[in-house]
Amino acid sequence: MKNLRIKLLISLIAFALILVAVVSNVNRQILVADIKKQEALNRTLIENHILTDMQAVDNAHFYFDKSISEQMEQELRKLVTYYGKNPDIATWDLQKIKDGHGMDVYILDQSNTVIYSTFEKDKGLNFSSCCKRFSALLDERRTSGEFYTDGIDISTTTGKYRKFSYLATPDKKYIFELGIDLLEDPVFQTFNFGKTAKYLIDKYTDLIDVQTISAGGVFFDDSKGSRNTIKDQSEVFQKNFELARKTMKPTDFNKKFKNDSIETYRFLPYEAETVRGEATKRIVYVKYRNITEIEALTKNTQQFWKLLGIALVTSFVMLIVINKILSNTIHLATYDPLTNVYNRATYIRKMENLLKKRKANQPGLLLIDLDNFKQVNDQFGHVEGDKILIETARILKQEVKKSGFVVRFGGDEFAIVLYDTNEEYMQQLANSILEKIRYLKYGDNAINDKWSVLSVSMGGAICTKTDELEKSLFERADTALYQSKNAGKDQYSSYDEVATEVESYTE
Repeated sequence: MKNLRIKLLISLIAFALILVAVVSNVNRQILVADIKKQEALNRTLIENHILTDMQAVDNAHFYFDKSISEQMEQELRKLVTYYGKNPDIATWDLQKIKDGHGMDVYILDQSNTVIYSTFEKDKGLNFSSCCKRFSALLDERRTSGEFYTDGIDISTTTGKYRKFSYLATPDKKYIFELGIDLLEDPVFQTFNFGKTAKYLIDKYTDLIDVQTISAGGVFFDDSKGSRNTIKDQSEVFQKNFELARKTMKPTDFNKKFKNDSIETYRFLPYEAETVRGEATKRIVYVKYRNITEIEALTKNTQQFWKLLGIALVTSFVMLIVINKILSNTIHLATYDPLTNVYNRATYIRKMENLLKKRKANQPGLLLIDLDNFKQVNDQFGHVEGDKILIETARILKQEVKKSGFVVRFGGDEFAIVLYDTNEEYMQQLANSILEKIRYLKYGDNAINDKWSVLSVSMGGAICTKTDELEKSLFERADTALYQSKNAGKDQYSSYDEVATEVESYTE
């Protein structure tokens, strides 16, 4: 009886401990999942709000500052008329002209240098040296001879919000420019994007900073009282800014700290609905920090660490049970059901792990695409198409052996991941695959009615940088793959060779 009681007590204690550990672990996972879900939702709401509000501000300025633009045009045309009467601009009293309408006057010569101005800080500013993109725009405006007015802009020297208008002289010798401070403008005071940024930062705990950056790389920020540019930022910051500006697609990067804090830097391209000169395109810089996640997990940490040992034992037991019950499910989650090679989800996990843990080895990625595969399905049916996919996977596994693994992304798209390789081996592997496929197509035992329309295009890239991510490696291999397709298919291209050709062409 005593032994029975001991066994029962041990069983009850074990059950209670296991139950507590499992519940604690599940609660933590649910907590993290909920935080991530809410975080993603909040970021979507924040960024939609930012871009929508910026568009509203731009539209408000476009429709409500017409009187200012008209006044600027009127004053510029007066200057042009006066220039016709007195082309010796050195004798002009610019301060008196400014006193007449309240706007700063600028005169730019043919090198796009501010040779005269009532705004002392801009005197001598050479746009062709500091701001080549804007200088090119000035050249276009000089040539056209038309009046131009920009939207919300920023001073090149002070970083303050300004509005500028331009009109070239008939002889194209000078460009006259007028500028005003927008902070004093009632329209700007009413429709100010800075208010939206402050409101969002106050509302969302994880939102740390929201700033607008001009296409020329200058921050729209009067609070600092000085000009701030992306050149003052880190190299990765500048790289993501330039990428967002050139592609007009969002980019981001993360920065991790020792206390598990993660800062996410997002760059959101923005383009006004109406062309407003240099102010038409901007980049909205948004900075997040996982404060909510850290606070929530900190509250859960003390209990988690107390039950960690039990949770590990429980996890081991459950792993055995789950492995037996869900072995087939796990297999389906890991492998492609048709070809029995790894699927995309497994590829991502294994590739990220390979890149993360690699030392001196150089992983390689070979992307493989069956050309004209759709014709097989259309002519012979999907059953025959499946057979070709199975045979292709068999050939790839046979070729790669133990030096890597084969993946099917879907459809007729395959990949080979090599644990450690070099360009010579990658080329040999690709050539061997090409020969095998060509043999099926042209060889003595070829099944011409099925393989006759097929070929393979391949592109490869090797990871030589220690910090390269899977996304970057995939993009480079994909670039090489499309080089093969564009070059006529049925061949292999190396990313390094593609890059070299592009550089040579550029030079």
